[in-house]
Amino acid sequence: MASDLMNVGATGKYYKVQQNGKAQKGLSVGDRVVTDGGTYQILAVNPDGSYKSALYDENMTTRNYRGKYNNDYGPYSEADSSRKETRKKLSDALDEDYRDSVSKDRYEDILSQKPEAYESAYRREMEDILDRLENREDFSYSLDDDILYRQYRDSYMSAGRMAMEDVSGQAAALTGGYGSTYAVSASAGAYENYLSKLSEKIPELYQLSRQAYDAEGDELYRLYSLYLDADRQDYERYRDSVSDWQEERDRYYGEYLDELETARDDYYDRLDILRDAAELESSDYWNGIDRQNDLERLELDREKFEYDKYQDSVKETSGWSSSSSSRGKNVTVSLYDDAMEAYENGGETGLEMYAQKLRGSGYSQSGIDDIIAYVRQYGNGRTASNGNPLEKYAQRVKSSILNKIYLR
Repeated sequence: MASDLMNVGATGKYYKVQQNGKAQKGLSVGDRVVTDGGTYQILAVNPDGSYKSALYDENMTTRNYRGKYNNDYGPYSEADSSRKETRKKLSDALDEDYRDSVSKDRYEDILSQKPEAYESAYRREMEDILDRLENREDFSYSLDDDILYRQYRDSYMSAGRMAMEDVSGQAAALTGGYGSTYAVSASAGAYENYLSKLSEKIPELYQLSRQAYDAEGDELYRLYSLYLDADRQDYERYRDSVSDWQEERDRYYGEYLDELETARDDYYDRLDILRDAAELESSDYWNGIDRQNDLERLELDREKFEYDKYQDSVKETSGWSSSSSSRGKNVTVSLYDDAMEAYENGGETGLEMYAQKLRGSGYSQSGIDDIIAYVRQYGNGRTASNGNPLEKYAQRVKSSILNKIYLR
């Protein structure tokens, strides 16, 4: 873990290194980048957009980090972002299926054709008949209200008067033009005879009035029954139309649901394929990293082997002694560079002073002798020795170390 001083300027944001081994552009000082070789904190942003960084936690890597990445990367970057983009397209396509479903259009169209609530075409007529039946007065008979009776009365009374006058005239003729009680009695009898006939008509007139009353009621019931039957037939036809509509609605709705189910199944099948592909891509990604690291190690081993062979050949041709039995620390590649620099700056004096420094630091005498011999042979007039195996190996080691940082 880096010094706690690094926490002072930390932003608390963690970013996953890109698949190409570099941090993404646009990060800020204090941001941290999780890589396969540890987590680094950005200390400065260079003018060209690259970063100066330092190791924050060598144990926090992309393999074990469980926090949230601010760039929303998963265990692998490009494959994950590609999968999300494809998943978004699939989701949009599913929404499009919802909106543009043929069965849905038919279903919504049939919904708009729902039959209106039933309303009888004979309601008013039936209500009027019922009202007349319910409010109909009980049968009663009145001679004064019977038009037929009045007609009979006027007719019989007129006939009675005429008969009375005829009888009275006939009686007067028989008596020489003088009235008599017989004439009065006979004429009155003729008149009463007609009144008697009128009275005989009353039961008949009553029965006729009763029959007319009953016939009127029967006609109302007959008309109501006709309207009721017609209304029943209309309602049955209405119910048939509703049943047909419901059947068609249910059929289109079922087709619509089947389409949606098929679209959802297709969506989830494709997601499963993407998840499987993502796992393979993730596995391929880490396997690629492992293969890359293995190749780098093999390359380093090969160059180390070439360097060792070169060192052996130098010792053999220069007569260097490597059989010294003196004990001490083994020299490193960087010490050769430092010795070369001391020689270039101070000549033999500088080289000897540097050798004394190494002896005082506990390095083996054989190693120090190798450094001195190497510098004396290759240091005269040296400005760059990039072509020799030592430089190549040193540069390769430095490059490998820098590559582990994954920051440029």
